[in-house]
Amino acid sequence: MNLKSLFLGSAAALAATTGAQAADPVVVIEPVQNNYVEVCDAFGAGYFYIPGTETCLNVGGYIRFQVDGSNGGNVPDAWNVFTRGQLDISSKTDSELGTVTGLISLRSEAYSNDGSTTTYINEAYLGLGGFQAGRFYSYWDEGLIGEIDDLAGNTRFNSMRYVFAGDGFVAGLSLDALEADMVGLSNDDMPKLGVSGRIGFQAGGVGAKFDAAYDTYNEEASLRLMTSFAIGPGTLDLGANYSSGWNAYANTFGNEFYDYSLATPSAVPGVYAEWALAAGYQLDVTEKFSITPAYQWTSAKVPGADNEDFWSAGVLFDYTIVDGLSAKVNVGYTDLPDSYSDDDYWAGWFRLQRDF
Repeated sequence: MNLKSLFLGSAAALAATTGAQAADPVVVIEPVQNNYVEVCDAFGAGYFYIPGTETCLNVGGYIRFQVDGSNGGNVPDAWNVFTRGQLDISSKTDSELGTVTGLISLRSEAYSNDGSTTTYINEAYLGLGGFQAGRFYSYWDEGLIGEIDDLAGNTRFNSMRYVFAGDGFVAGLSLDALEADMVGLSNDDMPKLGVSGRIGFQAGGVGAKFDAAYDTYNEEASLRLMTSFAIGPGTLDLGANYSSGWNAYANTFGNEFYDYSLATPSAVPGVYAEWALAAGYQLDVTEKFSITPAYQWTSAKVPGADNEDFWSAGVLFDYTIVDGLSAKVNVGYTDLPDSYSDDDYWAGWFRLQRDF
């Protein structure tokens, strides 16, 4: 091989190598896309997907400022100012067994009369389809329109509940852990069991709910019927309540009934509402302003004595200032039994509330 052949061979090899490198593809690294929050419309307004999951989240709550005042009855005249903040976080996910639900509701309150503040779990529960377990409000927490009716006793429990709902019909059954003070025991005693349920329907402007509950410790029951009718420029609510005896679900009384035959008058224990009838009508004056007069008659069972009847009446004024911000004023009067009360009772409050 002479020098010329060696030179030409080297040049050809170099050209082949260069050509092979030039033919290799250029690798371009794509930028990572941002994981934007997406709206979840499967469970109603306000839900969004937690990024990277199939779980939908809703964040809501309210802020309330309220001034309370009262006069008469068996308690000193008083007024108070308090502020409350409530944060509700709800999660929902579809599954082959139904919707998986979780709710955490936290509430904080600050009072001016004694400077106290408190934060606690308002509600916290999990659910699968129609099943719920946790601490939440029972059906008995629901009342009539207005702020006068008092047709229940304790309304929030640690419970397990199954609910069937569809086509305007609802039916539910709940097992409730009754805390010791709900059934008249000391806090050292174990919880007792309560059983409660509801059957109800809603069709157009007419609705009805029938609630029943049984306190297994006191072996007494409470029954309640509430109805609602769309009439004229508003809604009429009617309610009735009966309790067979003192129990965790019955409307019980403490400071309302005092024994004045004693040298030092004290509250009469064991008084409860055996019968109660209530009504309220919400008059929608405008889209933003409503007036709700309400009335309740109660027949209270006093241990060892005849029933004592009394009544309450009041009116609620509700004005929506702007969307999500409202102002309310409520005034109520109770004509208490003269033989058990020092005076009749006046009470009212003014409230500003921001819902979100």
